[in-house]
Amino acid sequence: MSVKTIKIIDRMNDAKQTMKPKQELIIAKKEKQPLSKDQRTFNRLVKRLEKLRREKEETEKFLSEQLEFYGKHIHPLEEKTADLTARAIKTFYRLCNELEKLTAADKEILIDLMAAQFDTYFTFTNREPDDELKEIYKFIEGQSYDEAAEEQFSAMKEDMRQTFEEMGLEIDLDDLTFELSEEEQLRKMFEKIEGLKEQAEAKAAKKPRKKTKRQLAKEERERQIEEAKNKNISAIYKQLARVFHPDLERDAERRAEKESLMKQLTTAYKQGDLHTLLRLELEWLHKEETELENLSEEKLKIYNQALKQQVKELEIEIHTASAHPRYLPLQKYVRFFTVKSINLEFEREKLLAEIEFLESELPQLNAANPLKKVKQVIRETREAIKKRQMFALDIEEFFGKFRHD
Repeated sequence: MSVKTIKIIDRMNDAKQTMKPKQELIIAKKEKQPLSKDQRTFNRLVKRLEKLRREKEETEKFLSEQLEFYGKHIHPLEEKTADLTARAIKTFYRLCNELEKLTAADKEILIDLMAAQFDTYFTFTNREPDDELKEIYKFIEGQSYDEAAEEQFSAMKEDMRQTFEEMGLEIDLDDLTFELSEEEQLRKMFEKIEGLKEQAEAKAAKKPRKKTKRQLAKEERERQIEEAKNKNISAIYKQLARVFHPDLERDAERRAEKESLMKQLTTAYKQGDLHTLLRLELEWLHKEETELENLSEEKLKIYNQALKQQVKELEIEIHTASAHPRYLPLQKYVRFFTVKSINLEFEREKLLAEIEFLESELPQLNAANPLKKVKQVIRETREAIKKRQMFALDIEEFFGKFRHD
């Protein structure tokens, strides 16, 4: 069996951060002794984990910056766009009733336009429509705003319940009510989904079917690995807790340093974070200039198993970062299910253009003789509808041909 050692490579942090060397865990290749499969896996997982941790930090920083930008520059524009859109809806509704020269077809176009404007209004504000808007909404949709909103909310709850039922999980949504704010609703949903994890784990543990020898052997291996991993975590923690304990240090500077290390150690232990415990262990050994122990194949397999799980968890955290209730205002700007697609500078320009357009159109629609302008709007809307229909037909035809091919 080849000798395995761990080499700690010093690197410099980003120039914006403190200029302290950052130590990277890798298993060094010894002369004429190639790394084993588990050693290569260890190196790959450590590098992947470090990359994901940086990505998570960058993602959280990016989302925080975007949220701050949203509060300062986007939210006020959204509210202004919603206000102007509400005025446009009221104006078109009035003109639809007052202008006698509008045909039934013209009025249908204006109704379609107002329906689209309601979508814009609800996209950019959480405020409940005023009584006049509610009256117009009922005219367009054929039911009151309150009825439609509660119906949509109930449908959402039922879809959610059915989704989890198909997974064999029961979820109680009775306290998820329409009266709660959107943020409170989302927070409750997250809490309930978190609660389902225990239910899923318990259900998975009660498999009614008889397990095969292979399944039993696999479970036994996993049990042994988990048990050994916990033993290693506990052993590393106890060892380092004795070394890092600040009460044993007389020097004030060293005491402060050990207090910081002890906090990191305790947090990592509570979270079962083997990677951080391993890093602290090796950094301590490196600092004390003690000879590093060789990693046995058994210990290496345990580390790899723990690192794989941490990689998986971090990937999920990064992928779902923008879904956190805190970032609810940003979700409408996420494209293609990726956080980095958020471009609020671009959205700001779009909102400014929309505001400029509405501010120029509304005075013309509220002028003494608005018929010519209304006819122009109807014509442009009709052409836009035709283009959308043609595009939809082209897409349908394309996919139809693709299916036949």
